[in-house]
Amino acid sequence: MSAQVLSQRQGQVMRLSPQQILYTKLLQLPLVQFEERVKQELENNPLLEEVNDNDEMSETLQSPDDKLPEPLLTTDKVELDGTEKNEKNKDLPESEITKDSPQDQTQINDKTDSAEKDIQEFYHDEDVGYKVPNYRDSSEDDHFFQAVYYESLSDQLLNQLRIQGLSEEENLIAEEIIGNLDSDGYFRCPLDVIQDGLMTLNIEASEDDILDILKKIWVLDPPGIGARTLQECLQIQLQVKLELEDNIDDYAELALEIIRHHFEAFKMMHYDKILAALKIKSEDLKHAVEMIQKLNPKPGGESLVSGNYIIPDFVIIYENNELVAIANDRSTFQIRISSQYKQVLDEKDQPKKAKDFVRNKLESARQFMSAIEMRKQTLHRVMNAIIKLQYEFFTLGPEKLKPMILKDVAELAEVDISTVSRVVNGKYVQDKHGMWELKHFFSTAMETNSGEEISNRVIKQEIKAFIEKEEAKKPLSDEKISKMLSDKGFKVARRTVTKYREQLNIPVARLRKKLTN
Repeated sequence: MSAQVLSQRQGQVMRLSPQQILYTKLLQLPLVQFEERVKQELENNPLLEEVNDNDEMSETLQSPDDKLPEPLLTTDKVELDGTEKNEKNKDLPESEITKDSPQDQTQINDKTDSAEKDIQEFYHDEDVGYKVPNYRDSSEDDHFFQAVYYESLSDQLLNQLRIQGLSEEENLIAEEIIGNLDSDGYFRCPLDVIQDGLMTLNIEASEDDILDILKKIWVLDPPGIGARTLQECLQIQLQVKLELEDNIDDYAELALEIIRHHFEAFKMMHYDKILAALKIKSEDLKHAVEMIQKLNPKPGGESLVSGNYIIPDFVIIYENNELVAIANDRSTFQIRISSQYKQVLDEKDQPKKAKDFVRNKLESARQFMSAIEMRKQTLHRVMNAIIKLQYEFFTLGPEKLKPMILKDVAELAEVDISTVSRVVNGKYVQDKHGMWELKHFFSTAMETNSGEEISNRVIKQEIKAFIEKEEAKKPLSDEKISKMLSDKGFKVARRTVTKYREQLNIPVARLRKKLTN
């Protein structure tokens, strides 16, 4: 039996401080979720409070001597040249984060007088607050357009189930199923995985119990959600039509018969086999097929309901003959550190436990407000870099989109690639041409016959345009599309056309051929 040996080893490890972790989490939040996160912090930290309109307070720092963290002293507007008014406030590249980061070292020693002085620096004769950024004034209202914000698929389904009177256990089973739906709304998760997940909630559910709840989900809106196959999805939708719609025509029953018993022939468009098997007229088959084609093969894509609104994170406008990105927040509420807890630190007879609580919450409030400002600065620099790289897109139109990858923006904005990835996640920008997700601006390069590089998104739009104009009786093959692109000056191989067509969710030519008389 070998003896155990103790040894020491010295090494360096990368460690994120709590404030840096908070900053990265806030950075990737879209605008609506970011606002909810601020409100959540207001609820959780009693030292933070919202400022009412009638409160007397300074909305901006009056002098460099104010003791709020340095990252709060920044410009609100991003100019095209990318310069910042305050060069001190640089984003912290993640590659430079080490175990010796100052935030890792931050500790408040409640046994010393200096600690209390440091804490009380955050309180002044007048309350110093932080305004959740609102970078527009009333004169800019015309540039803002509200886009619809959609409720998630899970929330929509769960809200429908709550009014059906399910037991607590049935609701938990439903939540487990809905949580395992694919992005297209299908349920492809094995039942034993669902059972294992329920066991962690101390629920023993049989496969029949799970299937009973799954069948209830099938008939929710949109119908067919939770289906396990395409055939099952279409069948459920037709059954719902027959049960709920009084004036449904006779072709629904025929369509259901085709899906139930002749699905393979329908999928392969072998209509002659269906005509022979069902002994029906070609006209009847055409109407039934048209009804099937109107069904939704991906019910998860229709799971969004309107009612809430978001505003794009940035709006691009012209100012002094320049493109300017204005950060855009719909919230105008302000947060600040409350002064009512100052007396806890001032009074010598206060219990140590109370003072410790105030100190901890105060440090948390300071870090949160600093992280908000760091987020704002990083969003500015990344958006500014995108404007410079995609200048022709914003000035001339979407057809001028240039190839661009995360690395290009990261180098220009002087941040890490992972930081750019977080920034573009769920963020939107609006210009005179429309509303664009920041991810839209990233694409690989394709070369034209003249040697010019263009975005592959332009090629995809050309492919989509060709297919939209094709004849129903003679859909274009990938080879034919490749030749048509070549005639327009784009060097695109047939296999590349096939890849782009599949990415656009467009079926092959054989399946695009429409049934005619």
